[in-house]
Amino acid sequence: MSRSSEHDSTTPRRQFIGELAAGAAALAAVACAPAAAATSAASQAPAPATSAPAPKDPLPPQSEMKWDTSWMERVTAKHKAVFDSPQISDGGALDMADGYLGWVKDVFGTGDSDASVVVVLRHEAVPMLYNDAMWSKYPLGTLTKTLEQKTKAPAKRNVFYQKLGNNGQPESDEKPAPTIKSLTKRGVIFVGCDLATRAFSYEIAQKTKQGERAIHDIYDELRHNLVPQATLMTTGVFATLLAQEAGCSFMRV
Repeated sequence: MSRSSEHDSTTPRRQFIGELAAGAAALAAVACAPAAAATSAASQAPAPATSAPAPKDPLPPQSEMKWDTSWMERVTAKHKAVFDSPQISDGGALDMADGYLGWVKDVFGTGDSDASVVVVLRHEAVPMLYNDAMWSKYPLGTLTKTLEQKTKAPAKRNVFYQKLGNNGQPESDEKPAPTIKSLTKRGVIFVGCDLATRAFSYEIAQKTKQGERAIHDIYDELRHNLVPQATLMTTGVFATLLAQEAGCSFMRV
């Protein structure tokens, strides 16, 4: 996906802010009406329109936040790859990461330690990095069109983090499915997009009809409820570029 698609993830936020600005402009017009009526009869020209100031973004500027780039120091193996995933695509990025580890082993006869793998989940894929508590609390299954395999209902847990058996318990690690949990244990690094997280905060606030005041709290919850060892960077595009700076070959999923 192009760079513009990364910024498309802010559409809900821009729309929400736009609606607030339109409302503010309408109130300003009403407030100015008495002043316009009080002008002298000699000058019947309408008062110039007053531009309402843009409403303040309730989220903290990224420039004022601290970012953890220590994951780059873990990209040290001989074979390095970054998988960039802007869409969930049934967890395709997890299959590719799992496949890469297997291919390195098959070709070179080595283990997982001979490969450094980074998976960047951005745009519509970033909810894959939110933990079960967030999937249960907010309608992420509906927003991402992610269904529980058994019930076909919108997922109320992060189905990409780990697989559950028919008894509802985590599947055995003897032959682990390519999940975020199993891949993390094998050294795969997961990085998400903060910009997309901000957009989802606005979208969740709209979907749950909580209003602008809740946006900051929702964002703060999402940011502090990632799956273990995952981290966020300012944008997924930037995270992908940093992985390449660390020596990873690039692959779009």
